[in-house]
Amino acid sequence: MNKITFEEYKSAIRVKYEVSKIDDVSGILLNPTPAQLRNLCLMKLDNSLTKTDGNSFRIFFNVKEEGDLRKTIENFDIGKFKPIISFLKGEKDSENTTRIELAAILVNFNPRPYNKYLLNDKISERGNPEVSLFVEEKESFIDTLPFGKFIEKVALTGNDKIGKKTVMFFAVLLSLFFMGYTVKGVFFPKKECMQWEGNYYIAVDCLKENGQAGFISTIDEAAMKLKKLDCDSTLDFFNKDKPVVWYCKRDGAIELFNIAGFHPVTGKPLKPITKYIIEKYNLTE
Repeated sequence: MNKITFEEYKSAIRVKYEVSKIDDVSGILLNPTPAQLRNLCLMKLDNSLTKTDGNSFRIFFNVKEEGDLRKTIENFDIGKFKPIISFLKGEKDSENTTRIELAAILVNFNPRPYNKYLLNDKISERGNPEVSLFVEEKESFIDTLPFGKFIEKVALTGNDKIGKKTVMFFAVLLSLFFMGYTVKGVFFPKKECMQWEGNYYIAVDCLKENGQAGFISTIDEAAMKLKKLDCDSTLDFFNKDKPVVWYCKRDGAIELFNIAGFHPVTGKPLKPITKYIIEKYNLTE
C-alpha cells in the first residue's frame, strides 16, 4: 500500500462529507452556511467531545485550556467557516491543518486526526488490526472482572480454611466463566467486520482469514450500503441533474456504484458520474 499522504486524507474527508450530508438528520451538511456550521460545532460540543477533538476545537477557535470554549464559539466570526465549506464542496482546496481537522470532526470522519489516520495505515500494513485488538482485549479480560479485586482481598486475609476455600471457589468460578467466554468467541463469533463479496459487503467474523473476495475491515454502516451496479440502458445516472451513481476506473474499465464512498478493492475514493464519462465509455449501451 502506498504511503498515505495529507492529500489522500483530505480526499477521504470530502468523500465522507458526501455520505454524511445524505444521512445527516439535521440537514445542516446538505447545504451548509457559516452560521449553520457554527451551530453544528455547538451541537458537537454539547454531545461531549473526545479529548483529541476538544484539542482540535481549541486550536481552531484559539481558546486556551482555561478559556470558555462555548462562549468563544457563540461569538466566533462565522466568516471563517467559509473556507471549510469551500473545501468540503471541493470548490477550493486548503492546506490549513486546523480547518481540515475541524472538517473531519464535523462530518464525523474516522480515523482522525491525521496522525491517527497515518498510524491506522501502518497497523494495516503490519497485519490485520482486528486480530491485535482481539488479543489485547482477551489478555486484559480477567483484570476487568468484578471477581478480581474480591479474590485478591480474600487471599490477603490469612491462612484460615474459610479464606482458602473461598479463594478456591472463586478461582474455579472464574476459570469456568473465562472458558465459556473463550468458547463463545471461538464457536459463536460476533460478526463485527465486513468483507466485499461479489457486488456488495457482507458481515463476517473479524478473525476470518482474508480470502479472494476482498479485504476484511471493521463494519461501517454507511459503507455496508455500497453496491456495485450493472451498466445497462435502464440505469438512471441522474436525478434532477444531480448524479446518483458513482464510479471508479479499475484496470482500464469503469465500475459503477450506488453511493459515494471508497472502492472496496483499491480503496480509492469514488467519483460522481458525469456526462463526459458516460459518453466516453459508452455506459448507456
